[in-house]
Order: sequence, then structure tokens, then C-alpha cells
Amino acid sequence: MAHDLSFHSGERQIAGRYEDIRADHRFRYEWADRLIPPSGFGLDAFCGNGYGAWLLATQRQVLALDGSKEAVAFATEHFSGPRVHFAHSYWPFELPREAFDFIVSLESVEHVQDGATFFAALSSALKPGGTLIYSTPNEDLLPLTATGNHFHHRHYTIDEAKNLAVAEGLETIAFAGQNTYNMTQEGKQGSLLTEAEMALQDGVAGQFNIFACRKPMPEFENGWFKKMLLKTLG
Repeated sequence: MAHDLSFHSGERQIAGRYEDIRADHRFRYEWADRLIPPSGFGLDAFCGNGYGAWLLATQRQVLALDGSKEAVAFATEHFSGPRVHFAHSYWPFELPREAFDFIVSLESVEHVQDGATFFAALSSALKPGGTLIYSTPNEDLLPLTATGNHFHHRHYTIDEAKNLAVAEGLETIAFAGQNTYNMTQEGKQGSLLTEAEMALQDGVAGQFNIFACRKPMPEFENGWFKKMLLKTLG
């Protein structure tokens, strides 16, 4: 089945005010917002209708990309601000190397057929010392077959999700889990949990997992810094 990118496909958040976005989606962006330094220039890849980029841009400059022209138009109308720019770009797209101080890509990697290639492109675009935050459904607790979600290519076990970062040499600095759905006795995705039950739990796997990673500085820079620090202290 072709990937339906239309705004009312059923896969997207469509509210025009931040407070009307479903709580589980808001909570992930708010977790990311707390971990990213309050400055710099970043990317929100697969930004949807723009609510998360708007939040991140309250303290930073943000370029927000999505493959849906409808979503980008909606984001521009409802979530514009002086520090956020929305643009249409359908994956696979090219990103400039080491251009962003931070990158956020929430509930994205499961939408592409080759998640490792997508993740490698994000990592390449991140500056050394920068922060990359990503999330994905957990195959262990929310199997793709249980959801009936034809928009997703796959879900990732917690180890598979962690290994996306490991393969690119990124250091995981934090992770949290989140539960969103009741599960039926047959193991299928059921009704939504309460907002309180959707709260992220640091260090505990959930139906959705979110990771914060850091790109190491080049060895020569680390070595230079250590030498200068020792010289100063000595």
C-alpha cells in the first residue's frame, strides 16, 4: 500500500493549538525540550503539523521538515513563530553534514523502510557534541501486528532502537518509556490510557521508547581540551 501522507489520513495530530494535541505526543516533545540546551539551531525531522517544532523554537532556532505539503501548510498557518521555519521535504532527502546543534525525530524511523539509513543521515547532519533525540514504538510491548498500523514499516525492540545510535557511534545519555494504550486480552491495541498513565518514565521501557544521544567530539579535540585543562590546572 502506498504511504498516505494526507493530513487527514488518521495517522497525524491535526489540532491547531498546542494544548489540544494528544497528551502522549506532547509529553515526548516536552521530554526532548527539557534535555536540549536552550539555544542553538536544530532540525525537527518529520515534524507533522508543527506543534513540537513550535515548542522547541520557544528557546531555539528550528528547521522543521515533513513529507506532507498539507501538514507543512497547516504548520505554517497555526504554529509559525520568529524562530521556526517549516519546509516540505520527502524522504529520502539530503541534509548538510554537521549543520545542526540538535536534531529531534519522534515517531519517525518506523515510517521508513530502511531505518538505519535514515538514522545515519540524521547522525551525519548533527554537529559533534550535539544532541539527537528519537522515539519509536516498542516491538516488545506494542508489536506492529497488534496495532494494525499500515503506516509503519516496523517497530523496534529496545535493543534494536538503542543499536541505531550505537551503529553511528552516538552515546545514549538518557532514555524513557511511555505507555499509551490498554491492551486487550487477545494482545491487541485497545483504548487510550489516561493522561496521567501516559507520563514518561525515565529508564523504564514502555510501549514507546525515547532516547537522547550525544555525538562525541573528534578525538583530537578531546585530546587538545584535556591537555589545555591539565596545563591550566597544573
